[in-house]
Amino acid sequence: MRFFVTLITLMLSFNLVWGQNPDFDENFTSGNGYTPAPLPYDLSGNWSVLSNSPNSISRSCCAFLEIEGVPYLYQFGGGNSTNDLKRVARLNLSNGTWQNNYSTMPFQISSGTAISINGGTQILVFGGNSANSLGKTLLYNVIINTWQTRADMLTKITDALVVKHSETNIIIIGGGDGYFGANALKTNKVQIYNTASNTYSYSNDFPIENAMLGGGLYRDTIITAGGYTTGGISVASCYKGVINPVNMSITWTQISNYPAGPITRMASYVAVKGTGVGVMFTGGAVGGSLPTAATHFWNFCTQSWQPGLPDNTQARSNYKACGKGYDMVFTAGGYTTNTNSNRIESLTFSHIEGPCMNMVGVNGNNNSIPEIFALEQNYPNPFNPQTTIGFSLPKGTQVKIVVSDVSGKQVREPVNSYYAAGNHSVSFNAAELASGIYFYTISTGEFTQTRKMLLIK
Repeated sequence: MRFFVTLITLMLSFNLVWGQNPDFDENFTSGNGYTPAPLPYDLSGNWSVLSNSPNSISRSCCAFLEIEGVPYLYQFGGGNSTNDLKRVARLNLSNGTWQNNYSTMPFQISSGTAISINGGTQILVFGGNSANSLGKTLLYNVIINTWQTRADMLTKITDALVVKHSETNIIIIGGGDGYFGANALKTNKVQIYNTASNTYSYSNDFPIENAMLGGGLYRDTIITAGGYTTGGISVASCYKGVINPVNMSITWTQISNYPAGPITRMASYVAVKGTGVGVMFTGGAVGGSLPTAATHFWNFCTQSWQPGLPDNTQARSNYKACGKGYDMVFTAGGYTTNTNSNRIESLTFSHIEGPCMNMVGVNGNNNSIPEIFALEQNYPNPFNPQTTIGFSLPKGTQVKIVVSDVSGKQVREPVNSYYAAGNHSVSFNAAELASGIYFYTISTGEFTQTRKMLLIK
């Protein structure tokens, strides 16, 4: 009994109460009169319905952000029964109230994808179905609530899979011309958007022409599932892409087919289930047309599909997922059998550190000797107060890792010792440091690399 109470206490302290808001209102009521579940998460591991969106829309994208300690769920664009939208709405998760039309996007955006960068202070939105938004890149400044139009994609598409490899490199996989049916065009192009230079480049082509596919990235490995090919054919095929972080080339191999068969337009998110990290896929259109509520999980550790995730609360397709770290995922809107949805829901995952979570590589061969030096992005990120830093060594060498603040002052030295060739990880505890952006740098006799991390208390 004592163990159970302790476990619940730790889960609430570190995973479920946003990490920095112990006074979370457990009985909030939404502005439209809907009273959600007592908490915006479910300890039993089921989907929880939150405060319904003011609008019933599909093909929107979302982002979870914390601003001055307040958790928000943003909903960008989407389409109702007649129009694509410029609308941005946000849900205050601490009191359940919506701010509809909180901001206006430069273009009508549906079927786009939102990616958070720079510690959640900025949002990138890629693509859109309208003529003006196809192939567009938009940058949203969360702090001052303003939009900028950035560089156009080299191949102008929408309905792509977009994943963040680092704060600098965003990967856009496949996509289409915004049309449906047999005459719709899809692409196998993989584009890399460099946030620092505001430029696009190509990586290795995806194995098939594909749009509306789902997927996620963990460390240097991408998992994709389903999608539409040219000719309007839905597929069950899934692929693994291993990234070379030096030149951003990607090696693609096919993996086991999606458990539900041919599917498209599902929501997907990387999360931790028990001791395994993987990609959660939920909803979607089975066979290209029939909405489903089923949820599936690809485990990076076992390299297989893992059963046991609950169905979501409503059969839907045409929607995206976003989340808080590896612990919590949100879905917003979507399309049911014959109408757009206003459903907002969340699912909390059990985040238990295990052997698999300490892997640096997820290519199924963690004991292999790396071919190159590499410094991995810390995980989780943002973090409070502990995070893990991974690095790879092609040969044994003295390794030094230092942590510096934004002024360049060194504040910690978590590593200064000899390591053998292989993949390694170290734990870094920032309990005595203030919230903010920090930089960690690895140095060997012949290799130096720096990455950014965000501490939020």
